Amino acid sequence: MNLTATEPDVSGPKPVPASVPGSEDAAALTLAASTAGLRVLASAGWPESAEDRVVPVIAGFVVSSFSPLAAETARRCLLRRPAAETATGPATAPAPAAGAERPVTAVVVVSPLGDLGGAVHVAETVDRGGRLGPLLFFQAVPNAVAGHVAARWQLTGPVVCVGDTAAGLAVTALLLADGDADEALLIRVDQAHTPDGLDRSAAVLLGPGPEQAREPHRREPQHHEGEQP
Repeated sequence: MNLTATEPDVSGPKPVPASVPGSEDAAALTLAASTAGLRVLASAGWPESAEDRVVPVIAGFVVSSFSPLAAETARRCLLRRPAAETATGPATAPAPAAGAERPVTAVVVVSPLGDLGGAVHVAETVDRGGRLGPLLFFQAVPNAVAGHVAARWQLTGPVVCVGDTAAGLAVTALLLADGDADEALLIRVDQAHTPDGLDRSAAVLLGPGPEQAREPHRREPQHHEGEQP
């Protein structure tokens, strides 16, 4: 993504050079989660190989690679859940085994700069006196793609967006310890901020660590205003 361009780039994400190394960001996120005492159930990254050149687009999200990066990395990660926790085939959304209760999965999005590509496009359009498309208002916050991922994969836990990995892991640990979620999908997105930079994303599916697992929690029923417990 070129931040010095005079015209907004609406052609979508740029190809990734063929010399991209492996998923180092996913490995770093996995290490950070393990160091924080969380159990890593699955992980994924973008790019993972030289074949990862253009991230798949998703309907309703335009201009920027931010949301497609998060969605694609989340897809890869969720499809790599342990076999006992997946559906009958890799083409379907993960589901619990027959007779088992679906785990409550939180979605935690981490990004130091947020949707940088979208912000640059908006700034350049406003500077030119141009008009902004309505979809940009929908995707202006990271919650938009977090909600997309949750709906696509039927994840029913809390949705949280924070600015750095340490905060994301801390929030994840709290959600698991308090019983708000059984597991959490942590997604980090880093868009390139220099002309020759690379867009990167990583995701880990996290469960309680050994210490938390020894202390089973009971999820309190949720009541809406006016309802009797």
